Amino acid sequence: MELDPSLILYQDHHMLAVNKPAGVVIHPTYKHADDTLWNMILAYLERQGPEEWQPPELPDEPGWERAPEAVRLMLRERRAARLRRQEGPLPKPVLLHRLDKDTSGVVLLARTENARRYLGRQFNEHRVLKRYLAVAFAGAPAWTRPLQPLRVCRLSVAELEDGLGPGTLDLAGTGKWPGSQELVISGEGPEPEPLPLPVGSLWLLDGPIQRDPQDRRRCVVGPEGLPAQTLVQVLAQQGPFLLLEARPITGRIHQIRAHLASLGYALVGDQTYAPPPLPGTPQAALLRQFLHASSLTVRRYPDEAPATLVAPLSEELRLWLEAHFPAAQALLANQGWAA
Repeated sequence: MELDPSLILYQDHHMLAVNKPAGVVIHPTYKHADDTLWNMILAYLERQGPEEWQPPELPDEPGWERAPEAVRLMLRERRAARLRRQEGPLPKPVLLHRLDKDTSGVVLLARTENARRYLGRQFNEHRVLKRYLAVAFAGAPAWTRPLQPLRVCRLSVAELEDGLGPGTLDLAGTGKWPGSQELVISGEGPEPEPLPLPVGSLWLLDGPIQRDPQDRRRCVVGPEGLPAQTLVQVLAQQGPFLLLEARPITGRIHQIRAHLASLGYALVGDQTYAPPPLPGTPQAALLRQFLHASSLTVRRYPDEAPATLVAPLSEELRLWLEAHFPAAQALLANQGWAA
């Protein structure tokens, strides 16, 4: 399996961004040894050949002029070796985050050690802005109900900007949303109706994500989980379907799918978190979840300039929208997402 060059979203000496297709595992596992995105990227870079890179010629540092020539030569060689380790191309790029097998979209890799540290720190500190497009409908299976309360806050745009701060994503762990409409979704008592999500509304879902004790291949909101927060905005609605933009602030496994399921919503095509679709329904027409990592914004290394990497929707998602959710297709086309 080869990587289509059209899937390369960005490439320079320090970074590589790829539009991962759905159905491709991102990294080798015992079930998928070589048919992975990782193997495809390595083969793509190998076909390009080794990158010709040498440390820049730099003037001697202050104080070196007092050392004998042999010592100055040694200091220059040590500095060059350090630069090769930090700024030279790594033998293999480093994956900075992951997507589920059946989720498509932006995947970012670092190609130098300094870029790995600089970009990795942004992911660890929740300063990477990740935007996903999803199509959901009400009716998640009963097992997705939270094992501990899911905190849900409705936000205004002003509250969002106040909570995040200008140009940052410093939301995780703040716990403060003055003026927000807040409620709690509990797994106790009779099964409630899914919370209505009007078009234009903006929500913060806050609940720890853990492996489901009944089936560790899936995740739920539960007391043994890691803290997780997801922002969700409703962009459009047609019939039972909602077009959502989801922004995971933390990066837990299955986070968007598990949080939405705890809220009572499943993604179209989801083989795990949605009920089995009835034959002939729009839900049955898509064999992968409608979840696409549409863009990712980081500060680039080494110039620290903000860079937004955008992944167009795949053909199968565009065709599904055309057939079953034309209102969403028109909205995304006007915004340049569905092209």
